[in-house]
Amino acid sequence: MSNDPPLQGAVQTLLSTLPGSVALPAGAGKTELIAAAVAEVAAQGGTSLVLTHTHAGVDALRRRMKKFGVDHTQVVVRTIDSWSYNLIAHFPSLAELVVPAAPDWSKVAEYHRAAARAVSTRAVRRMLEVSYSNLFIDEYQDCLTDQHTLALELAQVLPTAVLGDPLQGLFNFGKNRPADWSADVVANFPAVDIDYRPRRWDPDHQELGAWLVAIRENLLNGRPIDLTSAPVTWVPRRDARTFVNTCYAALDLDGTIAVLGQFRPDCVNAASSLGGSYSVMEAIDEKVSVTLATRIDTKGGAEVAQAVVEFAIGSTAGLATHIPAAKRRQLGEGKSFVTRREDLRPAYEAVVQVRSDPTPAAVRIALDLLGRLPGVTIHCREAWFEVMRSVATAISDECTVSEALQRTRNHTRAAGRSPTTRVVSRPLLVKGLEYDHVIILNPVKYTAQELYVALTRGSKSVTVISDTIVLPAAHMALPSAAAPR
Repeated sequence: MSNDPPLQGAVQTLLSTLPGSVALPAGAGKTELIAAAVAEVAAQGGTSLVLTHTHAGVDALRRRMKKFGVDHTQVVVRTIDSWSYNLIAHFPSLAELVVPAAPDWSKVAEYHRAAARAVSTRAVRRMLEVSYSNLFIDEYQDCLTDQHTLALELAQVLPTAVLGDPLQGLFNFGKNRPADWSADVVANFPAVDIDYRPRRWDPDHQELGAWLVAIRENLLNGRPIDLTSAPVTWVPRRDARTFVNTCYAALDLDGTIAVLGQFRPDCVNAASSLGGSYSVMEAIDEKVSVTLATRIDTKGGAEVAQAVVEFAIGSTAGLATHIPAAKRRQLGEGKSFVTRREDLRPAYEAVVQVRSDPTPAAVRIALDLLGRLPGVTIHCREAWFEVMRSVATAISDECTVSEALQRTRNHTRAAGRSPTTRVVSRPLLVKGLEYDHVIILNPVKYTAQELYVALTRGSKSVTVISDTIVLPAAHMALPSAAAPR
């Protein structure tokens, strides 16, 4: 248990009032509270189930559990999606679903509903009772309606605490419909008031932490954010490449750095401009790798060879100068694909071999040689090595690359991703994570929730690149009447 008296008090308050919900601003100690509560449960001989939404969140929670000395036998930390699939895979008849041997994540909503059905049965409830003493669900503002239904079933069995912050709700795109914090969450998990402070910025950057708490009112009410006297660094945008010098200069700073765009193309283009000094953080279900795997499995040699080269060029800086557009067209048309440069010839020949024999083995050799060409740096490292691992698995296991990719991703879901010290990412992917320094490339494109998440990722410094020092009012993607202020 923590020797922090306010945290101890918060843990006791939370554990004595279950079921309950806790809404805390970013950096106010939500992850710390969960870990400390799990440690207290463990000290009493119990075992906790901790669920969250992202694999980055799983990694962060597991690291915090280690800080509190929680033995791995006394806590299970999983994403809601992977835990749901694992449950119904063990109890398919009770889940009333034909469960595939490997998860099809396009059907994840079905898995949530099936898991809720399974949890409603006596056998599964008994299993949960003997396995766990408490349930904690993090980032609850991102719980979709099907996940919320599952949580309600689980709360019938286990003492449950849900924690989140509606101002950080980013899963409200497409057909996603998160549970409403006031109507759905607090109505079923009564609010638990916890004293908090912006811990992330203690002790040396308290001014930044206080400012980030203060601007919540502006964001919730659609008002501009004035950076004139804010404890952040404002960089006026001169042109589309203003960020380059700023990001290069940040490399001299101690600690981790996150450069934040909005969509994947923003991140890839920025990382390319930065020559591989920053790596793109990918979504776990990124489609670029899926598209390449599908083409390797189903298309002819010319199309596979061209897809491999285009994937390599999109993942690196410097390769396009070695294989210009005219050469790539010739490759796809089955025409001559050669070079006069001796240092490039092995890679060119490997690509031609893919065109002649589009096997995973040929693809692996070609990608390896393309990535080693002079002046080439890989900035989409996660996608690159995911594909490399998948073609290797396809070779060793004699399966399709698509099947191997699915296995690779399932392993990542279970094991977590390796931390990266310098990333280019987006608010959706870094939510729940903490960096020493954050550089925001174009905040005016963000919703209020995206802007708040972006601003609160940096524990030591925040740099904002924008046209004006007063950021225009950002709209809320969804109303959040009960957000903590």
